[in-house]
Amino acid sequence: MRVLMAGGGTGGHLYPAIAVAQELRKKNKKTEIRFVGSRKRLEKEIVERYGFKLVAISARGMPRRPGLGFLSFLLCSLFSLFEALVLFLRWKPDVILGTGGYVSGPVILVGALLKVPAVIQEQNSIPGLTNRLLSAFAKEVHLTFAESRRYFRRKDHLRLTGNPVRKEISTCDVDSALRKFGLDAERKTILILGGTRGAHSLNLAMIGALNRLSERKDLQFILQTGEQDYDWVRHSVAPFRRRVHVVPYFTSIGDAYCCSDLVVCRAGAMTVSEIAACGIPAVFVPYPHAVYGHQVQNARNLVDRGAAEMILDRELNADILAATITRLADDESKLKRMSVSARGFARFDTAEKIAKSLVKFGNGGRRSRRDVHDH
Repeated sequence: MRVLMAGGGTGGHLYPAIAVAQELRKKNKKTEIRFVGSRKRLEKEIVERYGFKLVAISARGMPRRPGLGFLSFLLCSLFSLFEALVLFLRWKPDVILGTGGYVSGPVILVGALLKVPAVIQEQNSIPGLTNRLLSAFAKEVHLTFAESRRYFRRKDHLRLTGNPVRKEISTCDVDSALRKFGLDAERKTILILGGTRGAHSLNLAMIGALNRLSERKDLQFILQTGEQDYDWVRHSVAPFRRRVHVVPYFTSIGDAYCCSDLVVCRAGAMTVSEIAACGIPAVFVPYPHAVYGHQVQNARNLVDRGAAEMILDRELNADILAATITRLADDESKLKRMSVSARGFARFDTAEKIAKSLVKFGNGGRRSRRDVHDH
């Protein structure tokens, strides 16, 4: 069976597909898997690190304002449809998994034209426009949050399965992870997570917070800054370098999760799901410009369960961040309650369920094409 994974633009669309690909490969090593992504260098690096191949197409996100950028978007969209068609004719996939983002569009549209079955996986509370439109062509749409149902006209093919989480996320050794980051097992570890591209407002607030927490020798920090802020942050935290480990992005985020007692982060859907799977107490600072404000809705799923707290980006500053970290770090019983609540939200069989759907539709499609050929 040949499976085409379509989703890219951000790690949030890429990592769910990787989790399902791992499950497919575990069940049957003969399953052929290929990813379709954007031309961003980091996407190719991530996919190849997991042992899969990525084909890049020219798709790009739709600009929010009219102008020359919109014309460029239209031209790239048309060309990406042609690129997707060439890929289908050459590789002949049996089934498609679309995980949203602008890369999914041309792939699933061409698949529908060629009658290749598609399954869609939606990560967010408020579904993206791409998945809402493409759901008309899908055999099944797998949702993470129950409240997403109302955004889809057709309901009979909706499945509530959660977000697929990569297998290494919740399985690692704490001591070896601490050694990797040069951290002390006797201190509480606070993870500041800005996502693949980083979060400037979070980096700025954290630098100020470190100055206010300079006397807290019982705390240590992992700062994931994004590439753009990395040099600036590393220089700014130099006085605290014995208790602060700074990285632009993670090649293996599972190590950072497993040795952390508290995480301060954006509220992308995959981050929320990974934190729940690891049972880490969280302080969410939702990205304020997320489409439809979906990061606030994502965060509320854990906040309402007592598994997390939330600070809006416009309210974030060094004083508030330092005070929040201090209050939670000093309340061991609250951290334990938050951890239990987070794990109660997690789903651990999502990748397996989606993989089974792909096998069902992929093998069915392959048989039907074989039958046509035989007759």
